Order: sequence, then C-alpha cells, then structure tokens
Amino acid sequence: MSWWSGCCGFAGLPKTPVWNLLLRPMQPSPVRRFLPVALVSLLALMPLWYYLAAQFAAPVFFIAGEAFTAVFRWAQGYESKGSIGVLNTSLKVLSVQGSQVRSGTLAPAVDYRLWGYGMVIFWALLVASRPRGWGLKLLTGTAVMLPVQAISVGLQWSHDVFNRAGADVFVQTRLPGWWADVVAFLYHFNLFIFAALAPVVVWLWLDRSFVAQWRAIAAAAASRKPR
Repeated sequence: MSWWSGCCGFAGLPKTPVWNLLLRPMQPSPVRRFLPVALVSLLALMPLWYYLAAQFAAPVFFIAGEAFTAVFRWAQGYESKGSIGVLNTSLKVLSVQGSQVRSGTLAPAVDYRLWGYGMVIFWALLVASRPRGWGLKLLTGTAVMLPVQAISVGLQWSHDVFNRAGADVFVQTRLPGWWADVVAFLYHFNLFIFAALAPVVVWLWLDRSFVAQWRAIAAAAASRKPR
C-alpha cells in the first residue's frame, strides 16, 4: 500500500466490480441520451411537420367533419383549406355593424397547426428511443395520431358552437344546458393536458422495451440503496 492511498483514505474502499465501474468514465447509454436527443429531434423535425401540416390536416378534418355531420343535424358539411378546417352549420348568427344588422350562418374555423403539434412530439420521442422496427412503428403511430388529433379539432369546433357563439346560437342546437359545461371542461382538458399527453401515450404503447429499460435502471438504483 502506498503512502498516498493510505493518507487519502482509499485503503478501505471495496475492490468490487461496482466500484471499478464507478471509476470508469460514464458511457452514454440510450436512456441517458434520450432527453437531449428528443429535444434536438423535436427542434429539427418541427419545420418538416409545419411544412407538411396541410397534408396531415386533410384526414384529420375528414374524420372530425364526418363525425359532426353524422351526430348533429345542424352540421351541414366541412371544408379544408390548407391547414384550416371550416365547419359549415345552419345555425343563425347576427352581427351588428353600426346601424346595420346582418344575419348569416355560423362557420367555426380551426387551424390544424395549433392542435397538431402532438405529431412531431411523437416523432421526436420515437427517434430518441429508436426501437426495433422503428420505421413501421413510426407509420403506425402517425396513423394513430390522426384520429386523436381529430378529437382536438372536434373539441375546438364544439367550444366555438356551444360556448363562444353565445346563448342565441346554443338555443338553436336544442341541447341541454349542461352540454356546454361538459364541452368547456373537455376543451380545456384537451388544451392543457390531452394534446401534449396523447403522443407520449402512443409512444409508450409502441416502445415498451424502452420503458422496460427505465424500470430496470430504477430497480438497480433501488437495490443499491443502503437498507
């Protein structure tokens, strides 16, 4: 034993594989790289998603529009103009401009780019974890995200009709008053939670092996704690 090791207190250290591992330079594992790679991927993929927003918006508006026209009699159709989706209704609205009163029909519009960002979040998570068969999972997750985002579009249209358009419009829908409260709650839940959480759930469903790695690391860390 040298004088240096004795005076600095290294003589009593256990010579175990765990200690030798701690003395080595930390090698980046897929789990350690996940967060920075996900953030970089998100920034890199955002322009691509923004450029393709009109293509993704078309099936989303189709799903949401068909659901509205099937459920509500006053929903007469929908239009898709790039990333903008317009719901055409038979609900009458009045607008006052100076001394003139004009009437028309309500046509709420929603921009897919305000609600479809969950798609690029899912892409970034999948690129960061790189599971086996990630190409097929990328296509599968993208397809799953389309009806999920149609829910967000539908909630935006619903909020515009049942809450923002006013009481005169709501009466024309012939729905009970509590309907507006339910729509308001779901709209804000989607705004603050669901739109961002949904891509994470889809990613966890498609990449269960990565979740297993997290559990293994957590279990190993817990086993090393002194009892």
